[in-house]
Amino acid sequence: MSGDADLRRRSAWRLLVPPLAFGVALAAALAVRAISGDAATAALVLSGGVGLIALWAVLDGLRRALGRSTYLGTGRGIDRLIGLVQIGASTSLAFAFFPNAVALLNTIVGLAS
Repeated sequence: MSGDADLRRRSAWRLLVPPLAFGVALAAALAVRAISGDAATAALVLSGGVGLIALWAVLDGLRRALGRSTYLGTGRGIDRLIGLVQIGASTSLAFAFFPNAVALLNTIVGLAS
């Protein structure tokens, strides 16, 4: 019974967070381009942001596949299979954008210090 209660408490709005995170990365890249005029920095912001979202998707998929409740899924039943699909879909993107994600984080840390 408590498992059903957990499902009822989960908001359907959770599914909008990853696209909204991409929208924030896109808006930040457009703002950097408009303010500085530097296309390379804007590309770094966009690709680094997408890389961070992809890393989040891989970690979320791993937890779902292992049967744990995550931000996007419950980790029960068919959701474990969906976690494996999520891992497959996001792993190549995470590997491709990992250097940019690290460079973005280094840039942010450099600006903060």
